Amino acid sequence: MNWLGRSARAALRYAMTGLTAAAAVAVLATGPALADPIPAPSDKGQSAPYYVVTQSYNGEPEFLYEIAERFLGDGNRAMEIFELNKGRWQPGDQQVTKPEVIEPEWVLRLPPDAKGDGVKTGPLPFFEAGGAASAAPPAAPSAAATTQATPTTAAQAPASDSGNGWLAPVLIGLAALLALGGLVWLVLFLVKRQRAKKPAPVALAVMNDSDAWAVDRAARALATACAQQGRAVPDTIAVVLGPEAVTIRLATPDEAAPAGWVVSDAGRVWSSTVGEVQRAVVDNSLPAPFAQLVPIGLTGTGQVLLNLAQSGGVISLDGDTDRVGELARAWSVRLARSPWASGVKVVRVGFELDPAERFTGVEAQSVADVARIAETNPGGGVLFLATPPRGHDLVTVNGLLDAPGRLWSAVVVKADEAVWRVSIDAAGTVQTGLLPQRTSLRV
Repeated sequence: MNWLGRSARAALRYAMTGLTAAAAVAVLATGPALADPIPAPSDKGQSAPYYVVTQSYNGEPEFLYEIAERFLGDGNRAMEIFELNKGRWQPGDQQVTKPEVIEPEWVLRLPPDAKGDGVKTGPLPFFEAGGAASAAPPAAPSAAATTQATPTTAAQAPASDSGNGWLAPVLIGLAALLALGGLVWLVLFLVKRQRAKKPAPVALAVMNDSDAWAVDRAARALATACAQQGRAVPDTIAVVLGPEAVTIRLATPDEAAPAGWVVSDAGRVWSSTVGEVQRAVVDNSLPAPFAQLVPIGLTGTGQVLLNLAQSGGVISLDGDTDRVGELARAWSVRLARSPWASGVKVVRVGFELDPAERFTGVEAQSVADVARIAETNPGGGVLFLATPPRGHDLVTVNGLLDAPGRLWSAVVVKADEAVWRVSIDAAGTVQTGLLPQRTSLRV
């Protein structure tokens, strides 16, 4: 709920406390309400593929999308796994009720085509309500036991009717008033805030997959054209994808553009039409020339992507706290899912896990873990840090950035020192100091 201010969050907590108190008093006054559990699957004893959830996979807690992607080859089949297990009892007297909630040691039935390390096939482990392993049902109580139990129950029933029956309704009413007061405060605060809010600039959501493939095509067409001319792709700071043209902004002016590309701004800008790029010959065996592109927003000419590989050091995200976190997450998700970054390892440290964002990189526990990951990834990568590194962590990050070839980049939320600083305000306007114009971004 980062979109709420501190006062609004306090009001919401106040209201929820009152609602909780009202519910608690109601339970104490009337006794616990026994909701019927979700019916468990009727596949007891059947032989099927299944998986026992572990504490973590690749350094992050497991979730259904990742499990579906690993064992079925498609994360979008996560709901298929959920439907197979909906209502299934698990250890600890827990039931599978929500697709976003799974726990270590849970046993998940998988579709018949599941395969991979960790998939087991055989009679499904089965748990009864209460968390115990499946066993024979308990014997019915004897008639004598029933006879003896009945008078005791009857004798105890009147004891619950005391002279304090008026107290419960009073307490419930007070708790309800407390909750109502908090909700009124929250509504008034939000209305006041909405009236004071300045209109945000027109903005575009973070780049979709279709546009990402268009950028990848343009970059590979440029790499092929340069190779045919016997020259390297020039160092590039940014790429702009427009409705009719693709433009790159160079780090150093260069007027020797290959065929199909036009030079402008004294050699600082190369451009080609979208049609020319689509018709161009592309050699897919060449490495992607801009493997660390991230979208920073929209200008009048198109969507702008920044090439992190050109930073040569730490990139700091500054500005509005909520927007900074959103931008870091958006960059990491887009980079991990982009066709031009297939050989790039995307690693995050210190960000809260959010399965809904579909981050397919690595959630590392510490900077030390990142150093070990870097040793086994010769293609380099991009590190995202939720807090500035200090002490030994800072030494490790600097060592990673200074390694031969400069294959790693680091994006740090509000870094103490940085080579590039990207600033985003509450309205979503991004400034880099690297480009002649601002961009607008809604993440």
